[in-house]
Amino acid sequence: MKKTVTLLSALALATISFAQSPRMVLCEEFTGENCSPCASTNPQIKPYLIQHQNVDMITIKWQVAIPSAPALATSLYQQDKIDIDARYNYFQTGSAPSIRVDGQDPSVAFGAPAASDHAGYISQGLILPAAKAISSPFTIAVQSSYTDATYTTMIVTTTITASQAFTSTGPLNYRLVMTEKEVHYATAPGSNGEKDFEFVVRKAFPDVNGTALTSTWTNGQSTVITQTCNVPSYIWDKTQIEFVGFVEDDGSKEVLQSGMALSIPLPNDAKAESVSGINLVNCATSVTPQIVVQNNGSNAITSMTINPYLGAAAQAIVYWTGSIAPQTSSSIALNPITGLTAGVKTFSANISQVNGGNDVNVNNNKIKQTFNVITAYTAGPVVQSYSTAVFPGANWILVNLDGGSATNTWQRSTSANAFTATPTGCAKYNFYNNANVGDIDELFLPASDLSSISDPILTFDVAKADYLDGSTLLNDQLLVKVSTDCGANWTTVYAKDNTNLSTAPTTTAAFVPTVNQWRSESIDLVAYANAPEVLVKFVTINDYGNNLYIDNVNLRSALATDIKKHTDDFTEMSIFPNPTSNATTIKIVTTNNTNNVNIIITNNIGQIVYENSKSLELGLNEVSIDTKLFASGLYNVTVISKDGYITKKLVVTR
Repeated sequence: MKKTVTLLSALALATISFAQSPRMVLCEEFTGENCSPCASTNPQIKPYLIQHQNVDMITIKWQVAIPSAPALATSLYQQDKIDIDARYNYFQTGSAPSIRVDGQDPSVAFGAPAASDHAGYISQGLILPAAKAISSPFTIAVQSSYTDATYTTMIVTTTITASQAFTSTGPLNYRLVMTEKEVHYATAPGSNGEKDFEFVVRKAFPDVNGTALTSTWTNGQSTVITQTCNVPSYIWDKTQIEFVGFVEDDGSKEVLQSGMALSIPLPNDAKAESVSGINLVNCATSVTPQIVVQNNGSNAITSMTINPYLGAAAQAIVYWTGSIAPQTSSSIALNPITGLTAGVKTFSANISQVNGGNDVNVNNNKIKQTFNVITAYTAGPVVQSYSTAVFPGANWILVNLDGGSATNTWQRSTSANAFTATPTGCAKYNFYNNANVGDIDELFLPASDLSSISDPILTFDVAKADYLDGSTLLNDQLLVKVSTDCGANWTTVYAKDNTNLSTAPTTTAAFVPTVNQWRSESIDLVAYANAPEVLVKFVTINDYGNNLYIDNVNLRSALATDIKKHTDDFTEMSIFPNPTSNATTIKIVTTNNTNNVNIIITNNIGQIVYENSKSLELGLNEVSIDTKLFASGLYNVTVISKDGYITKKLVVTR
């Protein structure tokens, strides 16, 4: 199922009572970093889980390989796959996002609705009241502490006491897991776009089989279990470590009681939270970055050593002094970075020392941001047919604002295009699989100099289908925005959604357009006539609907006849025969040997019908064009060199 399940609003619940201690309910969610329904369900249930955490319920989350395992070694699943696989195989839930409440299927143990093992049910008040009404034969107290100055080893002491005589139906085990209360990735570790995770199981001690307990207990009997737990190197933030212990009867798989040891702050702990001062698109050759630092420790931070980098190149070290109180944040200005060249850059910073000593919680000391630098605006036209494998194309910019999976942002598709030309290619936005509702992604055209164009126009072809979720038509959006001040301000010149955007019938299958399911769009940009510095971008706003495709993007003159933008590469261009029916020849006279030129032929609405690259030699060059498949009409033939272009008209008759 693509979307989350529909939840019932009420249910009569049975109450069972057989013991003397209040029960701390254990909710185990099986979720996945590649699971799209998980990405839509988890934000919905998060407020409820936080509200009840360690009050009357403890939630732990196992990041399973459903529907597949994330490829990244830094994914939550890959970092603890042995424990995760073992716990999943213990229950064999078979789906995600699913839950076990005190080790039981809610629809079986608590009279909840069929299929209520879907995690979405936990926040509906259908399961928790029934689960916590069942008393427990045990009490559990869990305590943890660090044992070394490097904060790499912890001692966990658990006291289990029987509050009545009890005999288990099978082997009785105490299981202990280390969890991380919050984990935040800069880039989603899986394909579903999730970057923020809560209550994540990170390691089981000694493993998921746990520690064997005696099966028969007398009222008041007690045992103390002391375990040495090494902190895994992959823990992102040691101040988020918590321990959850629970007693489980392996005969029935029922969890009889659970308890938690809360996180422990470290004395000196600086967390690099974010980067500011660097725009995602910059039109200057220098930037002055700032980083926001949070004091995660119990001591005030009075000094830090900050090591900035541009790519792999170290920048000037910053020796900061000041005061950041515990659990507060401060923005710290770093030194300017100068001499930037055009292209994609990565800025990063690492906090290496705090208060004169090493910060032992090293995994939260690093922060990075990718940004784009524009150093020149190129004279048009801009022509993009996505017929080559390089995406998004030379001087185009893709901005993936949430850092989500490459499959959940703009990408090149070879499944369709607006014409039957070979090779097939277009740009696609995967609304269908992107469960991050509200996700915004941007696709920039090359920075354009329109100073010689008095009548600019943007044309492109679009294909889109809608998705009906129950009775709700999901509201994916496509915008086109223009800026003349390097993105400081934007004007929306095109905005469509729902049926205004769609070109095909509503479908619940992933949409791939046929050749007849495209529409040509034309946007008058006369307000930007003769503007020397113009940025144009496509913007998608995700509502988890259905796929969008664009093709044959053209930014050009609306009424161009024979147009010449000065170039020293060639001095003359002619087309003969013209008019033609089956074939014509483009003759180009050059003054020197040139690099490759692009030859592009577009019809009268800007759609590309021919595109090729040629290397020209000194003197006369001839390029033959087969026009037998061209429809009758008027065409623009444009030859583009490295510093200019010539456009002439071609007439095809039948």
